[in-house]
Amino acid sequence: MRRCFFILFLFLSAASAVSFPAVLRAEPRGDIILDADKVIYDQFTGQAEAEGKSRLQQDNIRIFSHRMDYDTVGQFATATSLPGETVTLLYGNNRFTGKTLEYDLQAMEGVLTDATGDLPAGTQGGTVYIRGKNLDVVPLDSALEKKWIKKRHTRRVKDEEAQVAKWTDASMTTCPMPKAHYRLTTKRLVVVPGVRVIAKNPRVYIAEKFLFSYPFDYVIPLHGQKDYVLGIFVPSIVHDSDKGIGYALQGPYAWDTGEVNMAFRYWSDIDLEARAGLRQRFGSNFSVFANMDYSWEKLDEDDKGDAIGEKRHRPSWGFDFSHSGWSAKVQWSQRENLDLEKRDQVIDGVQQTQNYRNVLHREPEVTVSSPWFTLGGFKDFSWRVTGVWGEYETSRARRGEASSGSRSVWDLQAQYIVKTGDIRPFWRGQYRQFSYSGYDDPGGRMKDHQEISSMWLGFRTRFGVFDFASAWHTQSATGRSPLGWDRAGDSEVFYTELGLPVGKDLYLSALSTYNIKTHDVSEVVYRLILDHDCSRWELIFRDDHLARNDDWFSLRFMVKAFPETPLIFGDKKPTNPFPNQGEFRGRGPAGVPSRRPVMEDDWGDDGLTYKSDPTEVKETGETPVPAAAGDEEGEDSGDYGDILNP
Repeated sequence: MRRCFFILFLFLSAASAVSFPAVLRAEPRGDIILDADKVIYDQFTGQAEAEGKSRLQQDNIRIFSHRMDYDTVGQFATATSLPGETVTLLYGNNRFTGKTLEYDLQAMEGVLTDATGDLPAGTQGGTVYIRGKNLDVVPLDSALEKKWIKKRHTRRVKDEEAQVAKWTDASMTTCPMPKAHYRLTTKRLVVVPGVRVIAKNPRVYIAEKFLFSYPFDYVIPLHGQKDYVLGIFVPSIVHDSDKGIGYALQGPYAWDTGEVNMAFRYWSDIDLEARAGLRQRFGSNFSVFANMDYSWEKLDEDDKGDAIGEKRHRPSWGFDFSHSGWSAKVQWSQRENLDLEKRDQVIDGVQQTQNYRNVLHREPEVTVSSPWFTLGGFKDFSWRVTGVWGEYETSRARRGEASSGSRSVWDLQAQYIVKTGDIRPFWRGQYRQFSYSGYDDPGGRMKDHQEISSMWLGFRTRFGVFDFASAWHTQSATGRSPLGWDRAGDSEVFYTELGLPVGKDLYLSALSTYNIKTHDVSEVVYRLILDHDCSRWELIFRDDHLARNDDWFSLRFMVKAFPETPLIFGDKKPTNPFPNQGEFRGRGPAGVPSRRPVMEDDWGDDGLTYKSDPTEVKETGETPVPAAAGDEEGEDSGDYGDILNP
């Protein structure tokens, strides 16, 4: 009996669609199909009643409920659910549920009450969970007419008949738990399926405690091609041994093809610091940027050992380009604050115990990098080359150093990294050749070249609940840089990292650096990680064991669905001698992975070859280390690379 009603309804609903040619679009839409355990159709009124596992479908729109009433004349459907059950609306890969649904198939508009939604986001299998009151669904052109969205928000929409959803009084998070570790609430939330979620002026809650109200739109990409998310202004407290305690506020203001990143910090010892960075994209591969940094620079120490310094404006600007894995960057900078890690090196026969500090002008610097190349028979082996040319000037020339000059650098990197198995070895090698010209040398004693050879050799494993890693690093330098700030020396260092869980969601690790030449531990870096299913907090403390006692704290917050855009509070980051070799899981199919943090892979980035800023989000033009075999490698999306407002 059910089958007969179903076939009859198919015929009648198709005839009904033909009798209304005014509603047909340029491309005819498919048949409307109603299926259920029981379907009753009144031919005189054109009303159909379905009950028990009811399903209404047209093209990529599907509605599931216990009961469905459908008017074949007006093409209007009403779906209701039983107590404890829901009505489900599916279109494409998007899924929304609620108590009742009224949907006009002719206008493609509907209202879902007490709506929830689960939307795929990011490239790591992340999901955005949305809860709210009424959900209105309309076609894309109607959303533009109603001014729910702007024309620029539709740039990635490929389906002209795509549906746009708008929530009222909505809550959003990437946490799947009933009590989210963080969430955003907003009076109005708009979803452009497969493209983005736009929350209007949301309120931010952490652990169900109200933190602050965000003054701009918060945007999450849904296109699954980038791991970027619009950051938010988040207050934090940081510490620096020279600046004291800092109270920070950081975040962006974004538009469709660019953004302005702003950061403000008030320090107990030096007062205010501020930073603003502008980036504007033109097309899919080219962008320009400009930064202004008003910051304090340490110049010396007084008799009591207290830092003496000054505040200056430090602008920089330039442009970058990327294509097929190749990248190029041209950058100018003025009064750039150099704070380069040179400890654990023997330079000019002297064991270094502190960082190199100076003020640098790049006039300009050009960097070109190749993609990572692999060898067919060695799946874990890869290599790349980077070329740098620039003109530089320092504000304080030291004895035996030139105040200005030009240089060219060739940088060859190669690596063999194993990411599977109980014991995962790795090897990394780097060779850099520096050539200098155009500098003053009255005494004729300065050299015009420098060569640096470096190697890392180590492994990572897991013993029960303990994560263990060890690495040996050696560096050899010949020649001598006349500029001083990029001068390198010989070193031989042994790294050891040990981590273990100290609670359900807490993880503690310690990374020690042992100088083989001096037989001393130069530093120990401690990490305390609060790791949830959807987010991670990392508190980092560097305990300096050298005479200068340069201790510091740093705080990070990361949404796991978008690991490429952590929020970082603190201008410093520790040395990372280990590559990212993945997580170790416990024994058995239900083994739980360790809580060890996944750190960014920036090996060889010591500030000598090219500029590095740990507080800036890495741009899409940079060439990351290639994924291991078995990892998914998406093709170039061809988008604008908008990291804050995709």
